[in-house]
Amino acid sequence: MSNYNEIQDYELRKQFLEDLKILNKSEKEEIFRILKDNDSIFSENSNGIFFDVSKLSNDAFELMLKFIDFCKKNRKDFEIREIEEKKVQDILDNHND
Repeated sequence: MSNYNEIQDYELRKQFLEDLKILNKSEKEEIFRILKDNDSIFSENSNGIFFDVSKLSNDAFELMLKFIDFCKKNRKDFEIREIEEKKVQDILDNHND
């Protein structure tokens, strides 16, 4: 791997760690399923599940990235829908006054 690709991979994995923080419980459970399904090494105790992002296989990491992108897109779509619904409700409220 070239130095540029290594830096790019490091930055991707670093961003992945930040993105993990915004996931809800069910989304984190899906990340865990991806870990298990790809035979990734992890440890588990009363504080949670832990894994070394730098040691994930490319396949497992790619699946996790795709899942996080899916979660982000769903959140954004939901926010847009909420804004649109509020606009419609405001129009209806003003029309009924």
